[in-house]
This record gives sequence, structure tokens and C-alpha cells, in this order.
Amino acid sequence: MQMRRSLLSLAPVGVAALGLVAFAHPVMARRMVAEFVAPAPAFQLSGRPVGGAKAATATAAFLTGSRIATTEDGALVIDADSGNLIKTDKNGKPITTLAIGENPGMLVYDPSAKLAYVAARFSNRIAVVKVSATTLEVGQWITTPVEPYGIALSPDTKTVMVTTIADRALVAFDAASGKERWRTALGREPRGLAVSPDGTRALVAYLQTGTVDQIDLLETHSAEHVALSTAGAPRRCRHCGGSDGESFARAAFAVTFMGDHEAVVPFQRETPVQIANGGNAGSYGGGFEPPITHQLAFLGLERQRTTQATATIAQHQPRALAWDSHHDALYVAGLGTDTLLQVKNASQVGITEGITTNLTSGNHKCGADGVAITAEGNVLVWCSFTRNVEKIEVVDAKGELATTGKLDPGPMLVASALGDKQHEGFVLFHSAEPAISQGGALACASCHPDGREDGLSWKIETNTLQTPLLAGRVAGTHPYKWDGGDKDLTTSLATTMKRLGGFGLDKTQTANLAAYLVVLPAPHAPTRDVQMVARGKKLFDSAEVGCRSCHDGATYSDQTTHAFQTSTLKNADTPSLIGLAASAPYYHDGSAATLEALLRDRGAVHGMAETAKLSEQNITDLIAFLETL
Repeated sequence: MQMRRSLLSLAPVGVAALGLVAFAHPVMARRMVAEFVAPAPAFQLSGRPVGGAKAATATAAFLTGSRIATTEDGALVIDADSGNLIKTDKNGKPITTLAIGENPGMLVYDPSAKLAYVAARFSNRIAVVKVSATTLEVGQWITTPVEPYGIALSPDTKTVMVTTIADRALVAFDAASGKERWRTALGREPRGLAVSPDGTRALVAYLQTGTVDQIDLLETHSAEHVALSTAGAPRRCRHCGGSDGESFARAAFAVTFMGDHEAVVPFQRETPVQIANGGNAGSYGGGFEPPITHQLAFLGLERQRTTQATATIAQHQPRALAWDSHHDALYVAGLGTDTLLQVKNASQVGITEGITTNLTSGNHKCGADGVAITAEGNVLVWCSFTRNVEKIEVVDAKGELATTGKLDPGPMLVASALGDKQHEGFVLFHSAEPAISQGGALACASCHPDGREDGLSWKIETNTLQTPLLAGRVAGTHPYKWDGGDKDLTTSLATTMKRLGGFGLDKTQTANLAAYLVVLPAPHAPTRDVQMVARGKKLFDSAEVGCRSCHDGATYSDQTTHAFQTSTLKNADTPSLIGLAASAPYYHDGSAATLEALLRDRGAVHGMAETAKLSEQNITDLIAFLETL
């Protein structure tokens, strides 16, 4: 496999991501281009700061999972592209590499025991890796529920906790024996995990729920849902009229504590329906402002109450963050915009914006997907596009925060598992630039984080259309868009980019983006009772229920459109059922919130299958089967 870097010249990306949504996602008309005004400041805080007069207590790095962790002599990184764990020296040069498995999750490092814990996402295990000066060796594998991702250690390092995506559980294991201690149920699409320094609670971030879960670690292990604030920022549109539509918090990949009672969660604020001059005008969401902004939620987690302040930031897809407790400086990296934000006095009432550092080295976009702090207080960034570690010197010779950040990129560490075209498509999918969206406001990954979907339905002209799942559902599922209006994938991407108001990708770039989409791995199926699944399959296959009449073949789609009298579309495309458990809500308009609602005919679309005579057990069995597709 040829080693490669991603060239900016080949990736003038943007809302391309939503180009994906070519399947029928939001639309931003070109005629609205001129209505956008200047972007928001790099850091704009709304609400009262949750911190105190002094900096919060120190927080060990192993209490929060990341793609990168510092060691005594360098760093450890886990590369989701190649599936390798890599040890580097202090200059970012590779020392040794260990294969973990396809599309791994996060890692933590215990410096006292010299052990790394890595979530092997697609093999349903945690790798316990012995780390020496020159070697990496798996000492133990811990079996987990399906699809482990976020990981953290307890303050005494005796317990390792992991979030599992498909089985929607937080599970705690004895770090020495690997024996499960307890587990608790989580919501849909859990990702990042952090533990408080006093060991009393954990926080779990989500892609779709609009909340973080606060889990009691001392007694009940139960979860309390904490809603992420989506209070509207001051309007930046001169001609919008009306008021903001309802907004939703989405795409929270990461979370970290700052002391025992403060935490930070980066997320997206999405407004799928905006009101423009009294009605929807056909744009993405309907208004003139970008429908997605990027924010930090600062949480105050006192025992009696939870407080929150929210900051709007310029970092697109802020998936990585780390807190330097010595300097009380928070660092947030934007995967889509290739910048690193510093927030000074982050845990104090005097919180303020610090420096912003560009992570692009020459013509090579970084794609920041992990941040760690060195012993000196400098920052290490894991670059997922170029697969190298960048060091940003933010501390001066006196040990104080510097006024500028000096970028020092290390060498490429490992080859990509993707082909050249697919890799360029990977960069395009996550980049936010004007080529695909007006003003670079969006990327494909904006509405399709992790290749999934945001769980929202967007107003597009007269139709309400939900964000479709992409992972595992693109290859061989033409025609595209919810009305089946685009014959092939490149056509669908091109028409969506046109609607989004970008100046457009060329044919080669569009083909590369399509090449990446078709290799996105399908979501893993959750664990379900085998007998229930078998009974559900019989119902699915039966002529009486009729599911197979449209949902057949390898993709569970007849690749055509159908007319439903109750549908808002004249004709609706038959969607693939692959990854069905991870693709709620259902129907083109998202009117069925769950599979149960769909099978009980409680959505806006009727006549899809003969389910009226199904018993309670039939419904339960059929759902169990559908969730394994």
C-alpha cells in the first residue's frame, strides 16, 4: 500500500458531506449565498461561566479516552484508518506498531503499570497492551458487548470502563482479570467516555440524543440524562424574519472532566427548520443562516444541581479535546477546519479565548482526531488524514502560555488501508470548505457523523425528509434520494452540492467521494435472542406480512420507487434495510420514531406491509430480526 498525504489542492471540500445527503438531504439554494454574513467569533460564550475563582483540581489523562496519549518518552496513537496502535518518540517518529483490528475506537494509557487499553471496535474486545521503550505486546484480550468505542480508567486504575455502540451499554471490567463488574444501559449511538477525578461519576457523549449521561459510579450505576443547551445565538441574518426553529444538539464524540465538578462536551447545534420571511424558502433548513454551528457545553455538576454555559466556536466537527490542568488551558481541535482552539482559564469564572493554531502543514490537511498534553504543557495532535503527530508548542521558555502556537509536524507513521481514490474521498467527506457548501458551513460528516446520521428530519421545500444512514447502504442501492430522482451516486452527489450552494467539486473529486462512500462499513448488529430472530425472519419472509416483496436481495431493497397515498412524495424510493437498528427514525419523513411505531402503523406512511394482525409476540420477534440486518 502506497504511503500518501492528502493534498488540499485535491480536496476543496465543504458541505460535501451533505452532498452525501444527496440521498435527499437539506438543500441550500445558490440564490441565498449573498445573505450569509461573516462567521461567528472563534469563541463566544453564552451564559454564566460554571467555574470558580481558582482552577479546578488536576485530572489524569487516563480518565478520558482519546486517539492519542502521551507516554514518558513520546506518545501512543490508535489509527482508525489502518487499525494500528503506534508508539512514537518525542519527535513524533515511529518506534513500533501493533495491529489492533479494523476501525478501532479510543485508547487510554496507565503510566504506572505501562499498560494501554484499546477499544477494538469491530472485534468486540479491549486490547490490554504492554508498553515498553521499544515494543508493544498484547497481554490480554477482554471480551465486550458489541462495538466498544469510548474507554476510560477509574482513578485507581483498577477498573476499565467502555461504551459499546451497537449494544448500547456502559460496561465496567476488572482491569487485572478482565472480569465484568457491572453494566448499565445507554441511549443510541454512545461515543466518548470520561470519569471524574474523585471517581464518583462518569459522563457519556452521544451522536444523536442531544444529551450526555451522568452515571453514578458509587452505588446504583444508573444514568441521569443531562440535556445539552441549544439556546439560539444572536441572529446573524439581516433578512430572515420570524424566529429560529427548534435546535438540536448532535455529534458529541468526546467529553472530558476539568476537576471533580466541571466537564466539557463539544457538539453541533442543528436547526433543521428555520423560518424565512414567514415560510420555508427551499434552503437547507429554510432560513438564511448556516443550519449547523459548533459549540462547547461547559457543565457544572454539583450534587444538587447542574449548570451550563455554551460557547460557539469556529472549529468544525470538534471531535478531539484535552485539558492542561497546570495552565488551566483547554484545547479543542476541529477535524473539518483543521484548527486548534485554546481556551484560557477554562475551569474558572474568568474563562477567555486564547490562541488559534492552523494545523495544515504545507498543502497537507491534518484532520485532527485526537489531542493530548505533554508534561511541559505543549499539545500533541493526531492527524487522521496524514496519519502523523503534530506538536504545537504553546508554552514559552518560562513555562507560561505563549502568545502564538508553533507547529512542528512529525513524519507519516503508517500507510492508509484505503486506496488513493477512497482516501481522497475520506478527506472530502470530512472537510468543510466552500467547494461543496456555501461558505464552507457544512461537510458530509456534519449530518452523517461516523458515516451514520443525525436522527433528524429536515424541511426541504414542501417536503420533510430525514437524514439517511450511509454506512453500508450506498453500494448497489441506486437510484438515490428519497424520491429516487438520481440514477447513480455521482449524479446524486453533484445535484446535492449544487443545491448546497458550493462552487462544486470536479468529476474526479466527485468520483473519489463516491468511492469512499461505497466502502463505509455497515453498523454492527446488536445482540438479540437467537430464537426471537429466527421467528422474526419467518414473519419477514412470509407472503402474509409481505416485507420481501420490496425489501429483498443483498441490500434488502428492490431498487425502485413506490407510490403511497399518505406519502408527501409522489413516489418514494425503497431504502436498504442494512443497519436498520442504527437508522431511526423511519420512513422518508422520519414520522416513525421506532421500529415498533413503524410496525404498528403509527407513522405518516401507511400500507407498506400487512401488520395489523400481528400479535405482541410477532411484533417483538419481527423487531428482533430487523435489528440484526
